[in-house]
Amino acid sequence: MKRHFINQNELSDKFWNIEYKGITQKIIFGKTGTKGRETVKEFTDEKGCICESEKLINQKIKKGYTEIPENDEIPQKKELSENEKADIYFWEAIEKSNKQKKAHWSEYDVEEHLENLTAYLSKFGKERLILFEKTLQEKLSALYTAEIAELSIILECEFRLENGIYVFNNYLSDDGFIYFRCWLLLKGKEFFEDIQHDIQSFVNGKYSFNIGDCWAEGLLYVSDEAYSENHDNEDESEIRDMVDELYPHHHYDSPERQMNREPKGGTDLQTLHPKLVKEIGEMRSA
Repeated sequence: MKRHFINQNELSDKFWNIEYKGITQKIIFGKTGTKGRETVKEFTDEKGCICESEKLINQKIKKGYTEIPENDEIPQKKELSENEKADIYFWEAIEKSNKQKKAHWSEYDVEEHLENLTAYLSKFGKERLILFEKTLQEKLSALYTAEIAELSIILECEFRLENGIYVFNNYLSDDGFIYFRCWLLLKGKEFFEDIQHDIQSFVNGKYSFNIGDCWAEGLLYVSDEAYSENHDNEDESEIRDMVDELYPHHHYDSPERQMNREPKGGTDLQTLHPKLVKEIGEMRSA
């Protein structure tokens, strides 16, 4: 039996072909447009060959490979724009450096994640670091909304309970709100997209975080720290300065930046975000 698969997701453009008959399994794989590499494996019996081959096929499908008919040509992969590549690089760095992604929230440590992120980024050159910093600033700007500010208020600000209604102080410092948005970004792409759509997704059951530590200031400096790992640069903000020069309108802390509306406080938050306020309020009151 011959089966042919390709993976053209995000930055990938690979093929993986498998042929198995009797006790012989042959696999050819590699980058699209090349001859690829070939491996041949002999099994003790036909059943073992079939089981192992089907297991490998299922693994490839789970990793994003799709099957194409034997005589079909591999489609040409659409060229990604610089912004699309930068977005992939950014989330790949955030998520690959989180060693506790699937662990219990109590095992996650912000500083450890930032150290791993710095080490991961230090493997790349200046151009990649500039793209990371540019994308970081864009993501922080995207989170500069009243809804995200209200999430910060619910998680961090003082409150009191009056007749079953949570009453929040809605004061947020400018710096603190930046550090809070950095913390949100470290949670990964899926969370970022969910939280932009509806902040009540914070308590949708998919996520569990330590809400007693909601700042990640160090994310603001990882691109320069990563660059410093391999360069004796006197300017400790070289990457950030270059991004400011190349993309002056991207900065997350621009004084001209305006929110979509004024963030709510007091009793309004329970009306706007009832599930979120109830669950977080009970957690913070415990």
